[in-house]
Amino acid sequence: MDTSERVGRYVRMVALEGQGTELAGALLRVADDMAAQPGCLAYVVNATPDEPDVVWVTEMWSDAASSEAALSRDIGESGLGDVLALLTAPPDYIEVTPLGGPGLTGLPG
Repeated sequence: MDTSERVGRYVRMVALEGQGTELAGALLRVADDMAAQPGCLAYVVNATPDEPDVVWVTEMWSDAASSEAALSRDIGESGLGDVLALLTAPPDYIEVTPLGGPGLTGLPG
């Protein structure tokens, strides 16, 4: 696979005040589900030390179609409904194209 087919994103989510831990827990449950989705190379939930109500997700997919298929499923099926209920606003996205590095070592392509 050409690495230019890979897609990635950094997703910043802000929880309702005092709900950062709950948001992280809900996202970890989503991550468990995403691990079984075809084309999911990484779905990492990250805490923000100086912002307790902010959680970042780092996603990496083998291609756009895999990402779209996994994320367009029913939100209840993937657990995203629980996440959305904890947010103050829609998530912020930064789209990236994974090119290489230790996190990609041993992955297809």
